[in-house]
Amino acid sequence: MAIFVDGAGSALLLFAPLLMAQSDLQRLPPEHPNRGLPCEAAIWLPYASSSAHVANRIFCSMYLDRCIPSEVGGALIRERSATAEFFVPGWYFQKRPGVASDAQLFGGDGRQMPREGFAKEESAGLQEDLDAIDGALLAGLRGEPRLAVYFQNDLLRLVRRLMDTGQNRELISPLLACAHRLALPAVVLAKIAPNFAMADLQKVFPEWLADGCVEVERRSSQLFNAQNSLAWSSVFVQWPQSAEPNLDAWLCDAVGAKDAPHPIPVGTLALLVQGLVALDERSVAHAVPIIIDVRLQRLSNRDPLRMENATTTHDGIDFRLWQMPRQVLRESGAASSFADFRELNTEDHELFRDYGTRKHTTIAAQCSLCHRRTDGPEEALAGFSALRPSSNPRRVTDKGERWRLAETEVARFLAEANKACTPAK
Repeated sequence: MAIFVDGAGSALLLFAPLLMAQSDLQRLPPEHPNRGLPCEAAIWLPYASSSAHVANRIFCSMYLDRCIPSEVGGALIRERSATAEFFVPGWYFQKRPGVASDAQLFGGDGRQMPREGFAKEESAGLQEDLDAIDGALLAGLRGEPRLAVYFQNDLLRLVRRLMDTGQNRELISPLLACAHRLALPAVVLAKIAPNFAMADLQKVFPEWLADGCVEVERRSSQLFNAQNSLAWSSVFVQWPQSAEPNLDAWLCDAVGAKDAPHPIPVGTLALLVQGLVALDERSVAHAVPIIIDVRLQRLSNRDPLRMENATTTHDGIDFRLWQMPRQVLRESGAASSFADFRELNTEDHELFRDYGTRKHTTIAAQCSLCHRRTDGPEEALAGFSALRPSSNPRRVTDKGERWRLAETEVARFLAEANKACTPAK
């Protein structure tokens, strides 16, 4: 369970997740020094019930990797001093270079892809597996539209990673070919039902009012540009009803401002929702309502940064995060909903390669890098980066705007990928 602390210092006890996802059994428990990382003995079944299924082998080659992290965060319990206070300004920046003894198995059925490249033998084996996605096996995957879209998205994400690292150029063409074989007709993609609704979040987090939030358009960072993420993203803000100015007035005052025009009020909530973008049989990008990542941010107080400030950042900001495991999506089928999402514990470990480097740290520390309240130039903004005036935040008036933007960005990615697999002249 999670506790959010309000501005008066009282505690609001929130519900535990509606359903413990089976994937929790595949990760190291809270008492383990590497809590949250994948178990060595875990069996991963994202796309079929048999571990021998070629789609599962491909997944494991992408999303499981024993490696030495480039950086090790100081937020890990074993990295902290036994005598000094840890939660002081800059705690989230503390890190050291990784060494051989830091090697761990990273990844699993989540969002972070630890792989940067493959050895020659691994590459050859992966190419064989990709070529095997055909015939009856391919038809079986395409018969489950949500799984076909998710698997295709994973393949495209690996293309993006290899282009970024400059490794294994020989894999780009077979990855794209396999992704295209998985592609579904546009009419099928249009019939995919959403697996998330605001009302479902309200059941888990009653403070969130499904009809009381405002979708905010903003200029996305590179992390949320679909040319890099292969996903669409939407941000919703719930402003305290009694706060002055209200959200619309705040957004109006932010136009042309250098900094936040007024302090963000305590009790403000922001919700980030991310979903998949698929390619159809004609290689046209379609944003689809398969939601895979839900993140909730709350300004709980403006008390000083200290250990006793029992919030995620220890300076007043809380996070709750949920992800849709592929295996759960497969097992629940068309009936999957927010109840099937896995809630992450912010003290769990992760290798945050998607953020630029193979950094092994806690979820809380990674979130605090960008969304802390103190020790930065924008304390009034309280870590609500979507509302930064330079991001041009505004109320969404066209509900399809974010999806169309993501489709355009994925089209750019595809052009870049096709160019990357063309032999140099």
